[in-house]
Amino acid sequence: MFSRFRGRVSSAHLIALLALFVALGSGAYAANKVGTKQIKNKAVSTQKLKGAAVTTGKIADGAVTESKLHNNAVTTGKIANGVVTAKKLAEYTNSGLVKLSIGETRVLLTKGPFTFTAKCEDGGAGVVNASMKVKNNGATAGLFESDSESNYADPVLDPGEELDAFYPVSQSANYWFGEYYNMFSATSEDGSTSIIGNGNIGVKVLGADCVFQLFTQGP
Repeated sequence: MFSRFRGRVSSAHLIALLALFVALGSGAYAANKVGTKQIKNKAVSTQKLKGAAVTTGKIADGAVTESKLHNNAVTTGKIANGVVTAKKLAEYTNSGLVKLSIGETRVLLTKGPFTFTAKCEDGGAGVVNASMKVKNNGATAGLFESDSESNYADPVLDPGEELDAFYPVSQSANYWFGEYYNMFSATSEDGSTSIIGNGNIGVKVLGADCVFQLFTQGP
């Protein structure tokens, strides 16, 4: 029986069998040996990824940086329904550029018990006073600290109390001040409101008596 089988096996058969064994074994080899270094840049394209293959749990914290995102890479069509909610967007605020005339005040933001109000006042003799105030309109005390107040040892903001959120500006000439020098933090007693912020404040710029910008982050 063996002699009859051996007589029918040719070199072509042996080569075919060898190729089959190599092909079967290459999958296991690839699964164990193909790592990050073996994948060329741009080898894994969008077309080669299955839908929903890359999930949140598979992306390491900090892995997706601005430099790794192409312009217009994250479009509306690529954001799942319900991912970006109104609540999440509301955690970031930007008042834009707010221009006031002498005698005007404007509430720029209300978050929980805290109200931030821009004020533009006449300082006399050509001086214009610009200020950004924060007031606790709640029924319980909160915590508020700002660079302008330097109130690190006494950060309690009592109900009805009002403090400076920014360094006030009092000038007769053009003046624009801010950036991180106007940083502040505000936290309600129950912790439901906890924000940090900063901004800019100035007088007699852009054709306005007073100009403000307010930025905050947090619920």
